[in-house]
Amino acid sequence: MAHQAQALMQARWPHISRVYRYDPSEDLRPREPIFNRFPAVVLILSAVIIGTSTVLFMAQPYLEDWMLRAGAVVAGPQYDGLPRPFGPLAPYILHVLLHGNFFHLAMNMTAMIAFGPPIAMAFGRGTKGAAGFLIFFVGASIAGALAETVWAVSSGQSQMMIGASSGLSGFLPAVGWLMGGFRQAVRISIPWLIINLVIAFAGTAVIGSIFGIGIAWAAHLGGLAGGFILFPILLRIFNPAVADRLR
Repeated sequence: MAHQAQALMQARWPHISRVYRYDPSEDLRPREPIFNRFPAVVLILSAVIIGTSTVLFMAQPYLEDWMLRAGAVVAGPQYDGLPRPFGPLAPYILHVLLHGNFFHLAMNMTAMIAFGPPIAMAFGRGTKGAAGFLIFFVGASIAGALAETVWAVSSGQSQMMIGASSGLSGFLPAVGWLMGGFRQAVRISIPWLIINLVIAFAGTAVIGSIFGIGIAWAAHLGGLAGGFILFPILLRIFNPAVADRLR
């Protein structure tokens, strides 16, 4: 009877047996802790960002001022001559470690946990894969910071930008590349593109008053573009086998 039922089921839904075949012994196997399957580089990067941002939240005014001068991306007349502890280029990377408040941090870490693992795994295991993931994240972050700087300079406004969303914006097209190549990368990027264009035209002050933080739409668009361009290039370098499957 069981064999007849199985044969009937396979006749009606032949794809089921190809998708999954139940093995009762699976229930007896020890479950691997979820964090063992989570790429270490994503956990470490998240921990560093959370730790640094928490220090900023709790810092005395003098330390808060030093951290912002060291890591925030700034441009415009208000910040001319601002001393930079690690030089003028360091903030293009360090800004990802700092956040405006816990809500800002929580949103970005949610995105990191949601999109970071598949991207990190695509670059491969071990030190080489971790390096590829970090270079990609840093590259998208720099692209976002550059876009924010260009916008501030061209508009004549004084801007200060912190947060990991510049680099995280690059994760969206990367996930799209993995899901379905160029076309899916475009599809998954369009909603974020539209949202940030709406913010740009509606005014960051209006949107920021709703969420309690300023929205660096130019940094988001720069990171989105950087991720779209950099991901297939870096994947070709760090994991050609996966890159060959992208279309």
